[in-house]
Amino acid sequence: MKEMLKYLKPYRVGLLLATLAVTVSTVCDLMLPTIMSDILNRGVYQRDLPYILRCCGWMLAVALVGLGAVLWGSKLSNEVVASFCADVRGVVFRKVNRMSFEEFGKLGTAALVTRATHDVQTVSWIASELCGTVITIPVLFFGGVVLAMRKDVTLSLTMLAFVPVILLLVVALGKRIEPLWEKSDAYIDRQNDIMRERLRGIRVIRAFGAEDKEHERVADATRTMAEYIIRANVAMGLITPVATLLLNLAAVLIVYLGAARMEAGSGLTGGDVFAIVQYVSLVSSGVIMGAFTIIMFPQARVAADRIGQILNAEGMADPVERQDMTFTGDIVFDHVSFRYEGAAESALKDISLHIRSGQTVSVIGGTGSGKSTLVSMLLGFRTPTAGQVRMDGIPTTRLSRHTMRENISCVLQNTSIYSGTVRENIRMGRQNATDEEMREALRVAQALDFVEGFPDGLDHEIRQSGKNLSGGQKQRLSIARAVLKDAPIYLFDDSFSALDFLTEARLRAALSEKIGGKTRIVITQRVTSAMHSDCIFVMDQGALVDSGTHRELLERCGVYREIYASQTGGDRP
Repeated sequence: MKEMLKYLKPYRVGLLLATLAVTVSTVCDLMLPTIMSDILNRGVYQRDLPYILRCCGWMLAVALVGLGAVLWGSKLSNEVVASFCADVRGVVFRKVNRMSFEEFGKLGTAALVTRATHDVQTVSWIASELCGTVITIPVLFFGGVVLAMRKDVTLSLTMLAFVPVILLLVVALGKRIEPLWEKSDAYIDRQNDIMRERLRGIRVIRAFGAEDKEHERVADATRTMAEYIIRANVAMGLITPVATLLLNLAAVLIVYLGAARMEAGSGLTGGDVFAIVQYVSLVSSGVIMGAFTIIMFPQARVAADRIGQILNAEGMADPVERQDMTFTGDIVFDHVSFRYEGAAESALKDISLHIRSGQTVSVIGGTGSGKSTLVSMLLGFRTPTAGQVRMDGIPTTRLSRHTMRENISCVLQNTSIYSGTVRENIRMGRQNATDEEMREALRVAQALDFVEGFPDGLDHEIRQSGKNLSGGQKQRLSIARAVLKDAPIYLFDDSFSALDFLTEARLRAALSEKIGGKTRIVITQRVTSAMHSDCIFVMDQGALVDSGTHRELLERCGVYREIYASQTGGDRP
């Protein structure tokens, strides 16, 4: 919770002014019962109409000042809260972008979305409270008590006798509510996760007729979440009626005792009793606001702790400063091993290979052979458990990740297309690219024909995740984006899988013409994608089993022959 307060420091002036405005408004509220008491004691009883009119004028002036202070304070408070939320969300977003894959996997996408939206909104309550109720509560409570005691100490003590009972009730409810908020927030994550799965896999769900089952999963998570939220809100809902009942009993008792004291000739007047009853109302407002502050604090603390899980993540900070250097494309894996956290076996086992500058190489292997983990090593997403990866002879541990990625243009296994135009998606490869350069990249990627087939060409609007494109179209746009970037190393991670063999052959020929002489690394499961490479590295169960040309591997590598036979029927070229 304390960590959240530092994001309010830039808005100290706004907080101070909002607090000042709320203080002025609260003082105005406290002045009104005193003026009303004077109207009764000195105006009504003495039938002094001019005095009554003057007091009414003062009441109107005080009320207008209070209204102006409330409006000004609300404006300042809303500005501070909105800015605070924006800052926290910005920090959370930047931190998520720097999280390691292990940290990202522990929390999950659904939980990260909830923390950046629902939890930040809950924590914003802190800023709102600091702008308002933190000063309102003590001013209302102590100011009301002091002013009531000026009228009559005995009646004021009667009012105070009910406050400890309310506070004990609030503390007891607060201890009961905190675990309910923790569980409800956990199920909000769960519901978010299930809904994302359902929306992402809607075609599969419909194809297998599993709508009812998926609906029940969502319904179960929603019912459980709602149960905890309802129980927490019911407990919170007890505060207002119970506190109001007790304070109204106090007001009734004050009226009764006040009448008795007036009859006993204590000097107490009807105006004094009226003022004390009004102060009971103001004090009750302060007590109820304080009660809700105590009750809401556990929910805000739970949300702050959940956000803290992101803010306290170590992340993937660059080991060194960015270097301004361009690689030649020479890459060495020197006895590299890698094991995922909690895994029983290593995903990569003592990998040693050398990719020379300007070579076209392929890495082939079945599912789970370690190809994608090898890609993660090249892009700096993962750090070897043992061994070294060297680029141009420099260990990657001495290179910034930014430098590594600036020298690599890649198409990853999971095609990423974003909402926006075709131009905006391709230009991610190079922001200052011209339309002609983009068309050339599309031509190389065998995507120019279908893009020019759109009525608006490069300005064709793409829906979220490329929902209005086929798998092959999305893959070719991703390749065009990579081709547009001028880099010494090009990495294609299973990026031809959605293409037919004729399109792939044309694409390979265009790539050889466009980026010939650059280092090209093709990660694939298809022999046709690998067979024309200068060197093929064969992987199986995390180990490098052999390397060589297509013909050499057919002669001596059983794993490669098995892959070749399964895809071609066993006939050698």
